[in-house]
Amino acid sequence: MPRNESSEPSSARRPIRLFVTLVLAMGVTYYGGREFGLGNDELIGFLLASVGLVAAAGVVGLLLFGVLRLFRRG
Repeated sequence: MPRNESSEPSSARRPIRLFVTLVLAMGVTYYGGREFGLGNDELIGFLLASVGLVAAAGVVGLLLFGVLRLFRRG
């Protein structure tokens, strides 16, 4: 499929798509929490737990990447 040079590059639209996706996810989470009767403290607790889980997964991924890179050089 030929590239359309007049269209905006995909990399320039990526931050906008990411922002819209995050806003939608936050809205769905907030609405779902309200429907289940969760208070603000519980929602913030779940938010912090999910951020911690994603950060921990990222650290583990970086550590594994570093270990694999060391073994490939050796």
